[in-house]
Amino acid sequence: FSTQKDYPNLLHAFATVINSYPQLHLNIAGDGELREEIISLIEQLNLKEHVSLLGRRNDIPELMSAADFFILPSAYEGFGLVVAEAMACETFVIATDCGGVKEVMGGYGLLVPPKNSKMLANKIIKAIEMPKEVRLINNKRALKHVQENFDLQKIILKGEEMYENK
Repeated sequence: FSTQKDYPNLLHAFATVINSYPQLHLNIAGDGELREEIISLIEQLNLKEHVSLLGRRNDIPELMSAADFFILPSAYEGFGLVVAEAMACETFVIATDCGGVKEVMGGYGLLVPPKNSKMLANKIIKAIEMPKEVRLINNKRALKHVQENFDLQKIILKGEEMYENK
């Protein structure tokens, strides 16, 4: 939990979403220096029954694959590797448009401006209300996008080709 990841943005959005979808549950994997503040905010927003803090985990691909959605609420990012990982797990992504996230997503999933919990809540609701078939098609195409653009072996080959063509 760090300022960069902007979990307050996510929690405020989720508090709004719960008003319409009280059966939802949010799992947050990870840890960090702002853990106590996040716990306090969960209590303030009456989300204790709806949010689980999972701590550090070694089974992130399994968690992502089991999730209906992956939400990245970051205020800023670099490359956005975690988004590519979620897409590789065929999980529908809702993320803030910061750093390289938009480029990683390649038009799949839903993007929102950073630090806008109202719009993030709206996009989460939009994703929930999207027909399941539409989400599944998105997820298959997103997986293909990640495989074609971010596969490590392909990146190495492209680098070697560039080096050899100098």
